[in-house]
Amino acid sequence: MPAPDNRFDREHIAEEIEDRGKSERDAVRSQIRRIIEHFLKLEYSGLNEPNDHWRDEIVEWRLQLEKILTRSIEAKLDLRGRYRAALRLVRRLERDAPGLMGRLPAQLPYTLEQIVSSGDEDWFPERRAPHT
Repeated sequence: MPAPDNRFDREHIAEEIEDRGKSERDAVRSQIRRIIEHFLKLEYSGLNEPNDHWRDEIVEWRLQLEKILTRSIEAKLDLRGRYRAALRLVRRLERDAPGLMGRLPAQLPYTLEQIVSSGDEDWFPERRAPHT
């Protein structure tokens, strides 16, 4: 019976580390997009009903971000890209909040610090009254 091959496979280990890094980066990007989407809903939709639910989800996603957000991932976030993706998702709310898309800013109105809000008290955008 041949002896097991116990050699260190550096190439395989490097691939595993790279795959894990990509997976964590993708998870962070997804959470950031979701938070931006919910910020926009809270601030610009004018809807009252789902606000508590949206806030609860934001807090949950922030807790997940605390576990996986690193400086190297932060450097590769592309917040503008996350904002564009969030806008595509917010568009679905247009039927419940007519004119919503016209009220949204062209550029991301939130900083990474506001999005992540890792302090003791969570930051949320102030609600704006919809223009009629």
